[in-house]
Amino acid sequence: MQICTHAAARPGRCFAQPGNAQSLTSQDRTFIEDAAKGGMMEVHMGRLGLQKGSSNEVKTFSQRLIDDHSKGNNELAMLAKKKGVTLPADEPANMPKGLESTSGQTFDMALAKIATDDHEKDIKAFEKEANSGSDPDVKEWASKMLPTLHAHLDAAKAVTK
Repeated sequence: MQICTHAAARPGRCFAQPGNAQSLTSQDRTFIEDAAKGGMMEVHMGRLGLQKGSSNEVKTFSQRLIDDHSKGNNELAMLAKKKGVTLPADEPANMPKGLESTSGQTFDMALAKIATDDHEKDIKAFEKEANSGSDPDVKEWASKMLPTLHAHLDAAKAVTK
């Protein structure tokens, strides 16, 4: 959104103003909120994977989850601020049930299964936003994140083999 002075016909008289949540469609706003929750959960899963993972493959995958989703979460936080959307609190309690109570190979397989299911769901949501969202900035961020999500899905599937 731009705000212009009365002399808008003259260059340099307009300035950008942060958007507000009311300017976003409910689809765009819900996508931002859900993507934030999901991204935070992925970081927490990655941290748990570093602590409890029994294989190097799971530990490497877990670190990748932390790195990639932390970066994506930071970008999303800036986008949300620009759009006037308040993100949900980062709650470790949003972890999938049962994951914390497993260990060893059982943990590795559970983490890979949860990550596979979650990334399949996320890819659908990100593709929907990228293709049919209303806000160009939100659509662009969703599109930009898709290759990372696909790579995570492939890596999670590889762990289960």
